[in-house]
Amino acid sequence: MQNATSRDGSDLLAAIVDACHTAIDKALAAPQEALGLAEGLSGTLATLRLVAGEVAKGDDGIPAVTRNAESLVRDALAGVLSRAADTDAARAAIANVDAILPRAPASSRPTGPAYDADGGAPSLGRMPTFGEVSQSYIDMRIESDGEHHKDIGYLRLRRKTFIDIVGDRPVDRYRPLDLQTYVSEMQYWPANQTKRKEFSGLDTREILEANRDRHLVPLSQKTLQDGYVANVKTMMRWGMQSHAYADPFAGARLRYPKMLVPSSIREGLSAEIINRVFAEGVRSGYLDLAMLPILALVTSRRLGLLLYLRGSDIRRKDGVWIAQTSGLIVQDDAPAELVPFKTRESTSYFVLHEFFEKIGFIEWARKRPGFIFEAAHIPKDPAGAASKNLNRLLVKCGAIGDNKEVFHCFRHAAIDANRDSALKPRSVRLQAGHETGADTHEGYGRKELLSSERELIAKMALPSEIDWSVFNKLDFDWLAAKRRPVKKSRSARTQLP
Repeated sequence: MQNATSRDGSDLLAAIVDACHTAIDKALAAPQEALGLAEGLSGTLATLRLVAGEVAKGDDGIPAVTRNAESLVRDALAGVLSRAADTDAARAAIANVDAILPRAPASSRPTGPAYDADGGAPSLGRMPTFGEVSQSYIDMRIESDGEHHKDIGYLRLRRKTFIDIVGDRPVDRYRPLDLQTYVSEMQYWPANQTKRKEFSGLDTREILEANRDRHLVPLSQKTLQDGYVANVKTMMRWGMQSHAYADPFAGARLRYPKMLVPSSIREGLSAEIINRVFAEGVRSGYLDLAMLPILALVTSRRLGLLLYLRGSDIRRKDGVWIAQTSGLIVQDDAPAELVPFKTRESTSYFVLHEFFEKIGFIEWARKRPGFIFEAAHIPKDPAGAASKNLNRLLVKCGAIGDNKEVFHCFRHAAIDANRDSALKPRSVRLQAGHETGADTHEGYGRKELLSSERELIAKMALPSEIDWSVFNKLDFDWLAAKRRPVKKSRSARTQLP
């Protein structure tokens, strides 16, 4: 980088020097901070070297770098300046970053845009940045799944944290070490960060720094590995469909910090708690609290799918009752709605135990014109609201919660019961709506239960320690009619007379 001679450039350089001294003093006082400091400065220097090197090439430099030199340098220095003693002054100084930018040699030929005017792919040989390919991936997901799909917010957050920590470079300039740097830094990221008001307005590095002491519970390894890192890898690979580059993170062997919270191990629900949940659910007067626990316990299906069942989804097959969603709900007076299934196997049919016919639930449900659990669809996120209500019910009935004894445990219990029966492993998967196998061989053959297996599931002996009598003579119309009180917003209450 060239020496700055202007007053503004000198102020920025002084701020950088001050930030480095402050960070070094902190590391000397607390040696455990040294590794984080070194990694942060290493990423900054790598970005600055990249910008300086590409700008020095003039017309031969990577356009995605040369045309974004100012923003790349600004972002790189932001991480360093956040460590300055006077952060306000440092932020003011960075406004003059152009004073220390490298200067390109005079160009002898015209330059064109890295991207076409209509947002098309870069010209041959010009690599897009991670920020560009990741935004392209998010745009595709919005077009495919809708702006309000829950994954969109997650993707935006994970894209931002990666760029803020590692830097936004051309995709062919990343290495596996960059992903390890990301993992090492994210060990300080607080769980449920977006729900914490104290982090409002703070950038990624400020949030990480604020939780260096881990006074707030960090992410679990599963969330970091299967959520954040997996999303970054997916977004990085997305651009390979349009550009000729190798996946820079392919085969990366990542080491996850030992301090990350291990995933909770689900525990079985005792017969005592199940009986309390059944009784209290019926007593509540809400159809979802009364019937979703028993449906999950006996069918082994996911809450989201059970919640979206309609009366028309239930039919007779070779003497037993089965239920199957089409995956797409089309109503005359409303836009089409996608059932929240996890995999295509989730939309396969499953057997309903004859107990549901005995208590009159099947006959009643088949007469319903819309969703069986209609009242549960009043909230914007039916599955999310139902999950909270059901897990509150479990805790009220003695379950420890804490992601150990939760509603999903009913499904675990059903799968265990099917495994202990005469059903073959493949048939247990079919009833649960799980994938039958990952290899090609498992993909061949029948995709449904045999007639004998359907009858076995429909007539399977129910656990004797459970009190099933609470479901006898239920008034399903009365249960379905009950609605939860609507909570008025604070602004709405202030408008009341």
